[in-house]
Amino acid sequence: MVYTGVDGKKVFSIRTNPITKRWAITSKAGKKICVVPSDLCFVKIEKAFTQKLSQLKGYYQIEVSEKFGKVKWDLSLHKGDAIVGVYKNFNPEGCDGVDLEIFSLARVLRLLGVDGYVLDLGRRKTTLVRVEKGVLKEYRVLLRGGDYLSSLANPEKPEEGEKLKKEKGLQLKEVYEGFKKLLEVLDLQEGAVLLSGGGAKLKGIKDFFKKTIENPYCEPTHTSAFGASLRSVVKTPYPDFVERELSERELKVLGTALLGGLVLFGLSYLGLERLWSVDGLREREKAEFRKVFPNAPTTALREQVLSKATKEDPFQLTSKLSQLSSQLREGIKLYSIDFSEGTLLIKGEGEENIVRQLKTKAVKKTPLGTVEFELEVR
Repeated sequence: MVYTGVDGKKVFSIRTNPITKRWAITSKAGKKICVVPSDLCFVKIEKAFTQKLSQLKGYYQIEVSEKFGKVKWDLSLHKGDAIVGVYKNFNPEGCDGVDLEIFSLARVLRLLGVDGYVLDLGRRKTTLVRVEKGVLKEYRVLLRGGDYLSSLANPEKPEEGEKLKKEKGLQLKEVYEGFKKLLEVLDLQEGAVLLSGGGAKLKGIKDFFKKTIENPYCEPTHTSAFGASLRSVVKTPYPDFVERELSERELKVLGTALLGGLVLFGLSYLGLERLWSVDGLREREKAEFRKVFPNAPTTALREQVLSKATKEDPFQLTSKLSQLSSQLREGIKLYSIDFSEGTLLIKGEGEENIVRQLKTKAVKKTPLGTVEFELEVR
């Protein structure tokens, strides 16, 4: 079987032997596993409240739809952790499967048998992935990449800046300082680093790191495509967005349950009028309503009860959002809003003089002169 990882225009193929479980690089094309760019992805890893996948899917279905709307998402379990993967604005037409770039990059380190970071410096974005014990631990995506460094080399003429960046790399002071700021924003800590993407070829880039990881299988520009092609070979616990069919046994169980349900429904329907009537219940509702609201008419009874329900004890989330709206200022950009255990956690960006007016949990300057912040509403 041949699998081909497709990352935009970059492709990488491997041939696998299902009997020996071995694989080799090939130039032939096979089943296409398309890479979803990291800036179109969202991954969340947290302790699962249950080991029942069906219950988790019901819970995260609500969370995903509230946060992202109608998107593609999948879920997996790994050693007590729930791993949720989401992607949007990506058309998988012509693909036999998809793989989030975050998972593709992490899978390469799993293959190489090392823990550390993958730093993927692309043209328009930079992705940082950290792997611990062979599994994705955390990641970050910054919408600044090679084009940003080129603009620093020559702000007025980007084409000339790109040429200078390729010729001198990080020997150019402006590019050196710009790359340094990128790493500060990404918060890359000490550890071995696998350099990926076109930016991996910048002159002097390895001097930034105490230890770099070598990938003998492909060029840095093809790391994501290589990682996607390995999806069926390197076993990882990440969601794979594969719609699985029910087994023959599961279909029999489901069929039996459906048949039993239809029989019960038929019997209950035929005996409904004999066993129970709602007339008495309706009269009791009206009587109780008259006791509480003697001067109100009993027409449209349910609607009246709803309209008279107290609003003195609103939902926690509604209350927290109301508090948040009173704190925000014009010019603030919000990246994410998470609600957990009664606390609202907000991440965003804005001008420093505006952000300083907020009671922030943490702030960090960006290469653009603004500051990123975290804010808690308890």
